[in-house]
Amino acid sequence: MTTAASKLTTFRRSLAVAGAVAALAVTTVSFAAAPSDQPSTVTVRYDDLNLDTAAGVNTLYHRISSAARAACHDENSRDLGIAAAVKHCRENAIAQAVHEVNNPRLAVVHAARVSRG
Repeated sequence: MTTAASKLTTFRRSLAVAGAVAALAVTTVSFAAAPSDQPSTVTVRYDDLNLDTAAGVNTLYHRISSAARAACHDENSRDLGIAAAVKHCRENAIAQAVHEVNNPRLAVVHAARVSRG
């Protein structure tokens, strides 16, 4: 059974992940996008997941990756500089969110994905 304290901790972590993705989106997407475009923020919720299981951790990693794709817009540009900036934004957003969650199992999943390229 989940206690009120653990729900509060999970909520705080959700906010931290959302903040990390938003901060990275603001910094990097503003570089990659046209000056008139406003960077978006994405909230990643995971209070419904059990991060003590592989299924829970993999689901959270998928949500973080999807949020990074949503926050770091891909304008399907043929400009290699913009494409590189979008890729960099996504990689940084995912890494920062994984760091903010501070879960060893999630860190292992992230390290495995990064090593595969």
